[in-house]
Amino acid sequence: MLRTPVSKRTLSLISLGLLLGLAVMTAALRSKAAQSDQGVPFSGTLTVQFVASQICAPGDTNCTACTGANNFYVEAQGIGDTSLGTQFIEVLKCFDPNGFGGLGSYAGTLTTTAPNGKDSVTWTYSGKNDNGGDFYTFGPFSGTLTITGGTGKFANAHGSAAFTAASGPGFTATAFPGPPSPFNQAGIAFYEVEGTVLLQHAD
Repeated sequence: MLRTPVSKRTLSLISLGLLLGLAVMTAALRSKAAQSDQGVPFSGTLTVQFVASQICAPGDTNCTACTGANNFYVEAQGIGDTSLGTQFIEVLKCFDPNGFGGLGSYAGTLTTTAPNGKDSVTWTYSGKNDNGGDFYTFGPFSGTLTITGGTGKFANAHGSAAFTAASGPGFTATAFPGPPSPFNQAGIAFYEVEGTVLLQHAD
């Protein structure tokens, strides 16, 4: 039981302080959640070397599914300078030369992995050749990437990005003076990637 008006006023001030503190905390949490929902800009430049083949490594079911439809299986590896830091790049995709009106289309995955080998992001990869290339076989291509999973500190990553890219002349891969290489083509490609990534860290 409150005995004096002073005690009532003191209690009222304490209650008001608690309410104001709770309001500030709630606003801060809402602001943090809103920022997380929006994600952060992601960008990067990637350089990869690729090989394209209709002959698959033993047990490579992705390759056999691709080449079984008379397409070309492409593997590319390289390095990227990204807003998430330096990343090792691996692209595994199927090239359909009859896709996108005969210019060619691509479907597969792109994986970015930090130098520690533990923090990685896997993206679905969908692309197309923008034109038939020039006389020397330089040509642009473009597409979209969507995150499907991650490991390490990127385990709960979400997001998407678009890429524009160009490939240099592709050469038939041969081994001299040995037998011909099983790879139909080898070359280098350059990517510019921009999008948004949401990283959800455990508290």
